Amino acid sequence: MKRFFYLLVLVSVMSGAAAADVLASVDSRELSWEDLVELVGGPEVISSLGISTEAAAADLLDTWIIEQIILAAAEESDVASRPDVAAIIEQTVSQIIVEAYITDIINDVEVSRLEVENYIDVWSETYTMRYNVRHILLPDPVIASSVLSRLNSGESFATLASQFSMGPSAPSGGNLGWMARGMISPDFMEAVCRLSTGEISGVVETSMGFHIIQLMDKTPLDDPITPEETMELATMELMSAKREELLIQFIEDLREDHIVNAWPERLLNHI
Repeated sequence: MKRFFYLLVLVSVMSGAAAADVLASVDSRELSWEDLVELVGGPEVISSLGISTEAAAADLLDTWIIEQIILAAAEESDVASRPDVAAIIEQTVSQIIVEAYITDIINDVEVSRLEVENYIDVWSETYTMRYNVRHILLPDPVIASSVLSRLNSGESFATLASQFSMGPSAPSGGNLGWMARGMISPDFMEAVCRLSTGEISGVVETSMGFHIIQLMDKTPLDDPITPEETMELATMELMSAKREELLIQFIEDLREDHIVNAWPERLLNHI
C-alpha cells in the first residue's frame, strides 16, 4: 500500500465533504466515496486493486487517515509559512492555474475525418518510418538564428547543443534517439520528415520554443501500424497541432496586452 500513501500524501481532501457516504474521518475532515474515486483517478483504479475483504478496505482507508493526521500536524506547526515551502506552494498553485486555463482555451478543438484523410494522403509514408534525431532547443528566434548561422559555418552540432540547448538532451549533444509519428509535437515531426539524412533544418517553432533539428538516420518501422491505427494517430496529431497553433496565437495575442522585456544576452553571460 506504500504507493497509495505517496499518492494520497500529495493531495488533501476538503473538510466537510457534502457526500453522505463517508468512508473515513479525522476530526472534521471526511473522505467520501466520491472523494476517493477522484483521489485515485477513477473507479476502475480502485477496482483494479482487487480489494475483496474488509481488512483490505481498512488498509486502503488507513492510508488516507495517516495522510490527514500528518497534514493536521503540519498545519498546526505552520510549516507552510516557511519561505522555502511557501515558494513551492506558490509555484505549484500557479502551475495548476495556468494548466487549467490553457485546458479551457484548447478544449473545444476538433478535426473532421476529411481533414485526417487528406493529411494521411500527404504524409502516409512517414507513418511507416522511424527517425534518429537530434536538436537544439532555444528560447528566442534571434538566438536560434545565430546558432543556425554558426552551424551553417561548420561548427559542431553536438558542441552547440551542449552549450546552448535548453532541452534535457543538451548534455548528449541534443540527441533525442529514435522516434516515430505520434511521439512528439506534429510541427516538430513534420520538420523531421521533410529532412534528408544528415540535413539540418531551419528554425522550427513549437510551443516548447525554437528548434534546430538534424536528421541522423531513418529506417522502416519494425512493426508497421495498421490503417486504422494510422487514422487514430493522425487524428491525435492533427488535434495536437491545432491546439498548439491555437495556443501559440493565444500567447502572441496576450503579449500585446503586456509590457514584456527579455535580455537573453544577460542569461548567456551566466552560462
